[in-house]
Amino acid sequence: SIDGQSEAVIGIMDQAKDEAALTVNVLQHAFGINVHLLTGDNIRTARAVARDIGIPSTNVIADALPADKVEYIKRLRKAGERVAMVGDGINDSPALAEADVGIAIGAGTQIAIETGGIVLVNSKLTDLLLAIDLARTIYLRIKMNFIWALGYNSLAIPLASGVLYPMTHTVIPPYLAAFAMALSSVSVLMSSLLLNWYKPPEFAKQYGRVLRKGELGIEKIDFVSPSTGETHSIFVQCESMMRNEPCSCPPETCNCFPCEEHGNVLPEKATNSFPGCSSAWGQPCKCDPCRCVGCVSCK
Repeated sequence: SIDGQSEAVIGIMDQAKDEAALTVNVLQHAFGINVHLLTGDNIRTARAVARDIGIPSTNVIADALPADKVEYIKRLRKAGERVAMVGDGINDSPALAEADVGIAIGAGTQIAIETGGIVLVNSKLTDLLLAIDLARTIYLRIKMNFIWALGYNSLAIPLASGVLYPMTHTVIPPYLAAFAMALSSVSVLMSSLLLNWYKPPEFAKQYGRVLRKGELGIEKIDFVSPSTGETHSIFVQCESMMRNEPCSCPPETCNCFPCEEHGNVLPEKATNSFPGCSSAWGQPCKCDPCRCVGCVSCK
């Protein structure tokens, strides 16, 4: 200021990492996982970060204390959701313990690491995608082994018991039956050992300046999983949506997510609360000024 008059204003803001936007977009649009942001920061900061990395504004919970995070996770689980919580601080530990799966960042606090069921040792958010892809690959292998073992034994056991004897008057010798039994276990074991050839998912990020009017950023993400064969191309939102304005893309070429104007949206629960307001999870409204429909706390 000069002579008591403000002459300039400087704003400082932490820039979200590219891997955060990549991880959130792949989780939502490739894996079909609904992503929420629980933070102790104020609503303005929380919504700005969420908009930058692609989290829907209705999934942003700001000014949340550790107990509020636990309560929100309980509400999601009560609604039938299976919840995985990712955190790195002391304030995240109760929520990590409450979630179905607690995922701790390796560079976080010791208590968070001890509470989490999974630890991302390299402290990279993209390792979360690797962990989910690996888990899905293992589960797929388990189902394949189960189907193979069930079909194999359903066929071999009747043969070993002599089901064909009335027609052929021959039976399988005991040593062949024992060999067939061992072959069943060996085949399942060999199938499981194929997991040693697991290849992590691959990501290709395309940067550009079109969507942000000259500012460099991610515009497209290509996701390929060699193990499951999944391939996805994910496009980042246009500049209008980044400013919380309606999408300005032509309907026939719109690839923004989520985009209500052109029907590219994720299913979200209807709420009368203003996006991010603490009343969304049972706490008093903290909006200033209040913009929640039918708000009881501000009457």
